[in-house]
Amino acid sequence: MNQKNNVANFLVIANKRCGSSWLNYNLADHPEVFMTKSKGVHFFDNNYEKGIPFYAEYFCGANNEKCLGETEHSYFWHDKVPERIFMTLGVIPMILSLRQPVERAYSHFQLIRRNRPQGDFSYDFETSFRAAMEAASAEVTWGFYGQQLKKYLEWFPIETFYIIKFEQIGDEPIETIQGAYRFLGVDPRFTSLRISNVNTPATNVPQGTNRLVNKILYTSRPARMSRKVLRKIGFRNIKDYRRFSPPPLDVSLKKKLTAEFFDDDIRLLMGLTDMDFSSWLSDSMGIVA
Repeated sequence: MNQKNNVANFLVIANKRCGSSWLNYNLADHPEVFMTKSKGVHFFDNNYEKGIPFYAEYFCGANNEKCLGETEHSYFWHDKVPERIFMTLGVIPMILSLRQPVERAYSHFQLIRRNRPQGDFSYDFETSFRAAMEAASAEVTWGFYGQQLKKYLEWFPIETFYIIKFEQIGDEPIETIQGAYRFLGVDPRFTSLRISNVNTPATNVPQGTNRLVNKILYTSRPARMSRKVLRKIGFRNIKDYRRFSPPPLDVSLKKKLTAEFFDDDIRLLMGLTDMDFSSWLSDSMGIVA
């Protein structure tokens, strides 16, 4: 990267519902890293024609940090983005976090239900999933990691990517973020105060609740902020909160949908990365009744 342009010299292209906010927070906290305040700059997908001066505005607050970056989900899924990154920034480090694709889709659907409770979609996950697959919607197609990574590898060597499995963030948060720091060449000993704030569940609006009550109790900004505060101070298991949390993804359904749609792509991903994602395959989930 040409430092005089004062633009990104690394990118977080972490997938949606795969811990990208956690990555963004913990990278931004590092004294040697500058992250744009906006998590969705959308330069390389939606605003590329506006040019480098437009992009550089997002980095005007940088103050001699070693690494300048931004986080954007859609960069991994826009077919023109890999070439644009290469032509604009050259070969730069990129951080990518991935989640078992059916689990990721389930979490994505819960987010949609939380944010658009009056939307026209089924509350049956399998029905919604299959409809989204037929329509090639992002809720499900963003699970084809191998296919999309292959497009990036036309422009970048695999060593360009630090790939994180979502379960690593929950199981080994300190080791995971230290690995990202080490990958970027900054001090890996730094510990962010937000290292343990890994994930919060999407919250459903109960069925049968009228729109006014929806707005007041579940979808208004004060209601959402109140739930966020409750989660942060530890009230995750109180009865009233659990009533409005999504039920666990059924293992049999997860196995069924993985076998039908994602097994081949997971194997492709393993071949491209030489990483072990075998626990994501349907045959690792036991027998479906």
